[in-house]
Amino acid sequence: MATHKNLEDPLAGHPRYKKIRNLNKGSYGFVQLAYDKSTGHEVAIKFLQRGERLASVYVEREIINHSSLLHPHIVQFKEAFLTPEYLAIAMEFVDGGDMFQYVKAKRGLQEVEARWFFQQVMIALDYLHRVGVVSRDIKLENTLLDGNRRPLVKICDFGYSKHTEKDSVPKSRVGTPGYTAPEIVTNRRNYDGKMVDVWSAGVMLYVMLFCTYPFERPEDERETPTKKYQTVLQRVIRGDYVFPRNIPISDDCKDLLSKILVVDPEKRLTVQQVQQHPWYLKDLPSGLSQFNDNCLAKQREMPELAQNVEEVRKIVHDAMVLPSNSAFANGNALIDSYNEEPEDGMEEDGSLEFSPSY
Repeated sequence: MATHKNLEDPLAGHPRYKKIRNLNKGSYGFVQLAYDKSTGHEVAIKFLQRGERLASVYVEREIINHSSLLHPHIVQFKEAFLTPEYLAIAMEFVDGGDMFQYVKAKRGLQEVEARWFFQQVMIALDYLHRVGVVSRDIKLENTLLDGNRRPLVKICDFGYSKHTEKDSVPKSRVGTPGYTAPEIVTNRRNYDGKMVDVWSAGVMLYVMLFCTYPFERPEDERETPTKKYQTVLQRVIRGDYVFPRNIPISDDCKDLLSKILVVDPEKRLTVQQVQQHPWYLKDLPSGLSQFNDNCLAKQREMPELAQNVEEVRKIVHDAMVLPSNSAFANGNALIDSYNEEPEDGMEEDGSLEFSPSY
C-alpha cells in the first residue's frame, strides 16, 4: 500500500484548499471537509484515484452534468481539479447529514414533515428535468439536509445522471434495488429517465412515512442476501407493496403513492402531475409554484461557468494518467475497488432496522 504523505492529506500544499477532516469513504473514493481560502467557506471535496480506472464515461458525465446545475435544492458544484494522486471534485458542504439517517433516527416521519421534504424533492426534480438532467439514483442517502431547525433538502451525487439531449437514451441497469423502477429491473431498453426519478421519489416518500422499503417484508430477513435481493426485485416488477396497518396516513397520501408506484411508466404520474395533486399542494409555501421559473431566469442571466465542458473533459482525460511524482506511479493502490459502474450498476439499500405491522 502506498505510504506517500499526500495519501493522508491530498490537499497538502494546495494554494486554495486546506483539509479540515475526513467525512466518509466508499468504493468510489473518499470525501474530505476542506477550508476554501479564497472564500472563507467550508467545502466538501470528493477524491477519486487517478489512473485508467477513471476511463469510465460516468465520471466525466457526473462532473459535466453537476457543473451545469444551480439551484437551492441541489448541492452546488464548485470545481474539478487534479492532485498527483487524485481527481478532486469540490462541492458545497451541507452540514445536516443525509435524509436516510434523519428518517432512521426518527423511525419515520409524521405526514406533515414528510410532505415538506417531498415538496422540496419534487421542486428539485422539476428543475433537473427542465434543464435536461435525469438523476437515476434518487434516494434518501443522496438527499442532504442543511443545519436549519426546519431542514432544507439538497440533492447530491450525479454519478448515474444523464442529460436528455447530450447523452444517449438511458438503458443501463443502475441505481439501488429498493428504489429502482420496474422498467430498469426488467432491463427495458430506452426507458424514460424522468419517470424513473418519479418512481424513486415515490419510494422515498414511502420510506419517510413508514421507515421501511415498500417492496421488503419482515420475513425477508430469514432469506439469504441473494434470495432477498431477488424477492425484492420480483415485488418491484409486480408493484407488490402494502401500507402498514399500524401507521395511519391520509387517503390523499395513499392516493398519491398509488399513482406514483405504478409499474407501467406511461400510467405513472409525471413530476408536473404530482405537483398538481391535492396532497402535494396542501401547505405548499406561497410562491413555490413559480420557484423554478425564477431560478431558471436567474441562471440564464448569470455569467458562464468557471469550468466549461471542454475544460472538464480535459481534466478527466488528464486524470487517467498518473504523473511520475504520484504515490501510485509504481502500481501501489490505496483503493482496492473503484466502481466503474458496469452495465449492471446496482447498489445496496441502507438498513432501516424497523418493521411496521402489515
